[in-house]
Amino acid sequence: MPHTPDSNAQTTLPLTFFDLLWLRFPPTQRLFFYKFSCPETTLIDTILPKLKHSLSVTLQHYIPLAGKLTWPLDSDKPIVQYNEGDAVSLTVAESEANFYQLSGNSFREAKELHHFLPYLLASQTRVPVMALQITLFPNAGFCVGYAANHAVIDGKSIAMFMHSWASICKRDGESTLSRELTPIYDRTVVKDPSDLEKAYLNSWPADNGSNERSLEFQGHESSNGCDVRHIPIDKSKHREYQEVGGSHMARETYRGETSISSINFCNNKCLHMGCIIDADTNKCMEEDGVAIAAWIIAEAIRGLDDGVLKGAKEFIPNVFSRLKEDGLVSSIAGSPRFELYKIDFGWGRPSKVEMVSIDKSGAFYLSDSREGNGGVEIGVVLKKHETEAFASLFASGLENHQVQKS
Repeated sequence: MPHTPDSNAQTTLPLTFFDLLWLRFPPTQRLFFYKFSCPETTLIDTILPKLKHSLSVTLQHYIPLAGKLTWPLDSDKPIVQYNEGDAVSLTVAESEANFYQLSGNSFREAKELHHFLPYLLASQTRVPVMALQITLFPNAGFCVGYAANHAVIDGKSIAMFMHSWASICKRDGESTLSRELTPIYDRTVVKDPSDLEKAYLNSWPADNGSNERSLEFQGHESSNGCDVRHIPIDKSKHREYQEVGGSHMARETYRGETSISSINFCNNKCLHMGCIIDADTNKCMEEDGVAIAAWIIAEAIRGLDDGVLKGAKEFIPNVFSRLKEDGLVSSIAGSPRFELYKIDFGWGRPSKVEMVSIDKSGAFYLSDSREGNGGVEIGVVLKKHETEAFASLFASGLENHQVQKS
C-alpha cells in the first residue's frame, strides 16, 4: 500500500489458513521473571525507561503487533489492520507479591500468575494483536508478560519478537536486527490448493453457534484480571486508566514511529499442522506404555510422508467432535527450540518462564531449561489432587528409571 500523508493511512495483512486454524483460540499468555535485586528507584528510573524505549524501537520492525485483527463487512475473512497511530498497550504495575515463590519451581495456584498478565479485550469485530505488562518487584526483580492472539502470531514469531526486544534493549536501543530475528512478511509463499481457508472459517461457527463473523475467543473469560490488585506507580505522569474488577491499573501505550510505506506486512510463521492420534490409555499405562506411546507418535510422524496437509481439512471438526464426546484431547504448547531462557534484556537471563495460558488449553508446556544444559522444562496445570498424584507418579518413575540404569 503506498504511503500517504493522511493520518488515517491504513495497511492490512491477510491471514492464511495456518492462521485461521487458531482463529478463536484463547490468547497465548507467557511470563518472564527476571531476578534483579535493586531498590524501587532503580527499577523506575533506569530499567523501566530502557524497556519502554527499546520496545518502541522494536515495534518499528514488528508493526503488525500494534494493529488489530478485524473483520470488515466487505471481506470474506478476518484481516490484520494497522492504522497510523495504532499502538501496543503496555501496562506498568508494581507488586508486593513474593517474587521468589512466583518464579520458583514449587507448586502454585495458576490464578496467582494471572495478576501479572495484560488483558486482551476481544469483541466480535475487533481484537488487539498483542498486549504487554511489566510488573516491578522492588528489591527482587521484574516480570514481563504478554497476551498474544494466536491467529496472528504463533509461538516462533512471538519468541522472535521477544528476542528482538531483548537484543535491542541490551544494546541500548541500537535498532539493527540479525537476519534470524528480522521478520519476513510475504504471505504469497503459502499456497492453499485444497481451500483449507474456507473449511476452517466454516468449522468455527458450526461448533459454538455464535455469529459466524465473530472474533471472540472460545472458552476465554471476559476478564482474566478480575481480582488484580496492582498498585500504579509514578502517578505524577499522565496515564490512561482502565478499571478492572474495581481496581485501577496504570496503562500506557507505545508505538513504533516509522513510515509504514517501508514495511512489507507479514508474519514469520512456522508452517505447522496438527494431527490426531488415537491411543488406548490402558495400554499406555502399562509397563511398556511409554514405548507404546512413542511408537504411535512415530507412526503419525511417518504419515507426513504422504503430505503435511493430509487430513488437514477435517482437523478442527475432529477435535471438536472429541471434545463434545468428552474425549481426552492432549496437546503440546511451546518448544525448547524457542530458547526463551536466552532472552536477556541486559540484566541477566530469566529466572523463570511460565506459559500461563495452558491453564485454559490443558496443554503440556515444553521449554528449554533455565540451566542452559540442553535439558527440557515441562509445565502442566492440574487440579490439586491430580497434581499431588502426578508428582508422586513422576518421582516414582524417575526412581525406577535410576534403579534400572544401575
